[in-house]
Amino acid sequence: MTACTGDFDEMNQNPNAITSPNPSYMMPYIQEYGAHIASWEFQVGPNLHCNLYAQYFANSASYFNSDSYTYNSAWVTDGYWNSYYVTVLTQAKSAKTVADEDPSYSNIYQCIRIFTARCTAQTTDLFGDIPYTEAGIGNADAKYDSQESIYNDLFKELTEAVELLNAKKDDITQVPFLNNQDLIFNGDLSKWIKFGNSLRLRYAMRLAYKDPAKAKKEAEAALSAPGGLMTSNDDNAGVYISGKGANGWPLFQISGWGEFCMSKTMENILKNSSTVLDPRTSLWFGHTDTSTAANPVYAGVPNGLSAAALSGYPDRSSTRRYQNCTAWNLADTKPSNFLIGKRQKVMEYSEVCFLKAEAALRGWAGAGDAKSNYIAGIKASFDYERAGLDASYYTTADDDTYMTTGSVAWDAESSEEGHMKQIITQKWIALYPDGEEAWTEFRRTGYPALMPVAQSLEPSLPQGTFIKKLRYTDDELRENSNATDGSLNQGKGDGMNVRVWWDTNRYN
Repeated sequence: MTACTGDFDEMNQNPNAITSPNPSYMMPYIQEYGAHIASWEFQVGPNLHCNLYAQYFANSASYFNSDSYTYNSAWVTDGYWNSYYVTVLTQAKSAKTVADEDPSYSNIYQCIRIFTARCTAQTTDLFGDIPYTEAGIGNADAKYDSQESIYNDLFKELTEAVELLNAKKDDITQVPFLNNQDLIFNGDLSKWIKFGNSLRLRYAMRLAYKDPAKAKKEAEAALSAPGGLMTSNDDNAGVYISGKGANGWPLFQISGWGEFCMSKTMENILKNSSTVLDPRTSLWFGHTDTSTAANPVYAGVPNGLSAAALSGYPDRSSTRRYQNCTAWNLADTKPSNFLIGKRQKVMEYSEVCFLKAEAALRGWAGAGDAKSNYIAGIKASFDYERAGLDASYYTTADDDTYMTTGSVAWDAESSEEGHMKQIITQKWIALYPDGEEAWTEFRRTGYPALMPVAQSLEPSLPQGTFIKKLRYTDDELRENSNATDGSLNQGKGDGMNVRVWWDTNRYN
């Protein structure tokens, strides 16, 4: 007893470790996991689920059945559930605690709030009702919040975060982001404000069919919010990826395995929307093996084919190994490993243009002209996909023809519903390869017209119908008693044939 000391707390602290969290260092961790930068999380999350559900891609490997709506809980857990709960939400709530104690971190925390709101919206759009207010704090039995209440909170989070950034962005007492701590805007708070306002418009539009009055109120507030919306591709939100080659962009990493390819839906839309091939096609997909220099061919595969049926599609267009990085052609003599710094998409100016086009079509104040926004969205997508590429890799010769002929031409439609179909179809194309947002927009609007999968292996989904949401993971169903509550999701409980709150049955 006489040899004891009262310095136990000090003795048991690692002098080389960080003892209090720093939001500046939390941010890149949140951004990387929230955007699925790691190849494993990207493959088992977006690539094997939403990119197939949105029908950008189709499975070309018979050992993967998620294209036929087979559910793999381990994939969903790693790709979506843990990425959000273990990393994004937990880190965000820790950052809030730090910022509450030290207001000099306020600006950094407001940026974290904005990005977390985006990740929260994506998670509830995938699963419906989810744990939220009680989640991320070590509570395995967290209660589930309704999707409606979550959306109400998202509007509050985005509004408050933008207001505080506007008030403090020039405050010299605030801790700034250091280099590479903010992988999206590198500490440019004016762009964070635009991003926050643009997200508010995105989520307002999500409610357009479910709660038109609420959607109109939030959209008009976003359209007139101080700091504005994204106004050019310079404002695009994308997560910077420092690695290259096999350690770089996740779609690049996994595309070389030859397990997925262009879908038949994608082929049809790129080929048949206008009187000319969509100019972005060659930047996204490779030619088939039977192509010639004089006759390049792009071919897709229907979603959900059996192993036997897949063998009937040997000649198909795979996703470019250097997709969104560089293009190639049959006579290409440039280095095959040429690579530029594309970012992982989070939100882009082209989407904002299409959101404004829809708002204008609905007659909402501050949205401008529907046609002008629609054309601006297409042009912004063209420009972004070509950015950084040598001009020899693409041609602009068909741009005007693409926009002014076929079903792309604004004047080809005279009804409001016809124009809505045009806006959402072009938005779906421009979102590529953001399958989460594209699948969500299909479920919200019913556009574009996707093809029913060849076979549905999910018992709850009748043949000819589409998946409605992801069911909760096996771990969640086992460990959280609230996950099996029959009152969830408007009293329909859980299941892949259960529609989320804002889904108003505009598709089968």
